[in-house]
Order: sequence, then C-alpha cells, then structure tokens
Amino acid sequence: MEYDYFTINFFPFIGTAFLAIFIWRNSHLESRIRKLFYMLSAMVVIELCVYNLELICKGSDINNKLMTFITALGYTLRPLMMYLLLLLILRSESNAKIKIPLFIPAVVNFIFAFSAMFVPFSFYYDSRNEFHRGMFGWTTHIVMLIYLLVMMMISVSRSGRKIKFERTIILEVTIMLTVGAFAESVFGSYAVLRYGIVLSLLFYYMFFQSETYKDEIIEKHVEQTNMSERLTLQMVTALARAVDAKDSYTNGHSQRVADYSKEISRRLNKDAEFQRRIYYMSMLHDIGKIGVPDTIINKTSRLTDEEYETIKTHPVIGAEVLQTITEIPNLYFGARWHHERYDGRGYPDGLVGDEIPLEARIIAVADAYDAMSSKRSYRDVLPQEKVRDELERAKRTQLDPYLANIMLEMMSEDSAYKMRET
Repeated sequence: MEYDYFTINFFPFIGTAFLAIFIWRNSHLESRIRKLFYMLSAMVVIELCVYNLELICKGSDINNKLMTFITALGYTLRPLMMYLLLLLILRSESNAKIKIPLFIPAVVNFIFAFSAMFVPFSFYYDSRNEFHRGMFGWTTHIVMLIYLLVMMMISVSRSGRKIKFERTIILEVTIMLTVGAFAESVFGSYAVLRYGIVLSLLFYYMFFQSETYKDEIIEKHVEQTNMSERLTLQMVTALARAVDAKDSYTNGHSQRVADYSKEISRRLNKDAEFQRRIYYMSMLHDIGKIGVPDTIINKTSRLTDEEYETIKTHPVIGAEVLQTITEIPNLYFGARWHHERYDGRGYPDGLVGDEIPLEARIIAVADAYDAMSSKRSYRDVLPQEKVRDELERAKRTQLDPYLANIMLEMMSEDSAYKMRET
C-alpha cells in the first residue's frame, strides 16, 4: 500500500509544534484558553499516531480486535477535537449548561465507535484486515457535521457583537473542516481533514493574537476590578456604618471624614490610587470603637480618667483589626494614628510631625473639622467662624499646618457652611 509518511505527518506535526510554542510564549492568553490549545495540539498528534499505526497494521497479521480498537480510538478523537475547538469559541460561555449538551454527540460517537469491538454496527475488519463500514458507519461524520453546524450557528448568532474578525475566523474554520470531512468521506483523502484541523487551530490562534481578543481580556479585567472595587466599598461602608451606629450623634461621621480626606488628597495632587486608599482608611478610622462600651461613647457628661483611658484604646484595637487585611496596603494607618498630634502629645505612640504617616495627618484634619461641624451628644454644631478659629489655633500643635491650611481653604470656598451637610 502506498503511504506518503511525509505528506501525512510533517505539516500537522510542524503546525501543532508551532502552535504549542507560540501559546507558551504569549502570556496574555488566559490559563484555561492555553490549556485548551495544548489539549487540542496533543490530540492532533495522538490522532496522527493512531492513524499511522492503523495504516501500518492494515494487511498485516495483527489481531482483528486490536485493529478494531485502534480504528475506534481514531474515530473517537476527532469529535473530541471538535468539542474542544467549540469550547475555545465559547470561551466565556463554557459553563456546565453549555458544555454538557455539546459533549453528548461526542459520547454517542464514542459508544458507536467502540461497539465495533463486540458487534459490527459501525465498522469491522475481515480476515485480511480490510476495513468495511457498517450500518452506523457514518456516525462519526454525522457528529462532526453537528459540531460544524453549531460553529456556523455561533458565527451567525454573533453577528451583532462587534467581533467581525472572530466571526470571519469561525467561518473559515467551519468551511475548512467541512471541506476536509467531505474529502475524507467521498474521496478517501485522509490527510485533508487532518490538515483542516491543524489549520483551524492556527487560524483560530490568530484570533487570540488579535487586538480584538486583547481588548476582550482588558474588558474582563476592568469588569472584575470594578466588581472587586464595588464589593470592597460596600464592605467598608457597612463596617463604617456599624461603627457610627454606636453613637446616634455621629451618624455619617466616617463617610464625611472620608470625603474630606479624599478632597484634601486631591488638592495635594495625589494620584487616584492614593485617594482611593485614604478613602478606605478614613471610612474605617474609628473601627476600634467597636471594642469600646456604648455607655462611654454616648456619655453626655465629662469622662472620668478611667473612661478616657478606655476610649484611648480604640486606635490600637482598630489597627489590630485592620492589619489582618493585606489587599489594601497600610489600611490600618488611619485607625492607629489619627489621634497623634503634630507636637507629639497625641496617642497611642506619641509620634511627632512627619513621623506621623501623611494619611493619618490628613485624616486627623478631616476628623477635627467634622467633630466641630457636627452635632455631638455633649454639644451642638459649632459656628463656622468658631471652627475656623479652632483650626487656626491647632496648627503646629495638634494638626499639620500645611494640611490645616488646605482645610481652611476648603472652608473659605464654603461660605454657606454647607460642606458639613454633604
């Protein structure tokens, strides 16, 4: 029997090797996509090995059952390759509801292919190991056709999704595989389908190298980042509200301090990441008050020395809680050091001047302004001029003078005294 080893093996093998190397070198591909490409490449090579073994054994004295097994394995691999190719096309939609129905034709094909080991429904070999097709011998081709039709339907259904390049690739792959399957079935040209499968992989690989796919990955990353950001904000807000709820007079305090701190940071020309981080720090700066009894927090008269020492523990408690959160760097800064004073007479660590982290100094200014401009259990809202005078006095003693000036500038722009109501 004439058998051109070079024609059958060289191009598919080189094609899959090329594919594997380039997938390995392109880190922008998702790990799931890379795995699918590797599996497809491996299946092409295995199917070629099976096909070689099948042709070598034909006409020999090898056992019929072994020949039947080899052929059944080859019949099984091709629909599985089509199934994996469909998963590539459906990459973002390949959940169980999609994958299981698509896998059923491959399972049916597997059953019919290996049934030949027992009954000659699909194919059989005679005493001379010559191949003969049975009554269900076209099952594999029908399954291949089903997968090709699904590919075509996907291409049509995506007509309005602004993915013209991908749609073109799917059409090219579908036509190529259809021609290959037709050539194999009608003309017995076994190599054509194998070329088609390899070229399909290469064509579809072009899509994953395209700007279209890279844009898709960026969009997914942005959406995941936004989702994570929303979840973080919701959790931080919930915690801040839980703290503020301990004192009905300070409801919204954490939110206002966060807003003021973010605005001060913006006026310092800090980048968006710094502003985001200080916003979260400010929202949680009083979280340590969860460990302080409500009777002390809501007391309307002067605190005793013992009660004052108890309330002074909340920065340390808050820092211990927030230090367990590592996704937001230095989240605990605001909680631990917002009661430090610029002159070193604050607590809990007695830091002086620039020893106090910038974030904590910003929060201290915002916290001081909100404490004076909002109603408390022991007094009413202070007039704006009184707040201004207190901030002026606090410069260089309690507060960083430069940051205090920024808050005074914000107050000057707020002549109607409305900022405190935000």
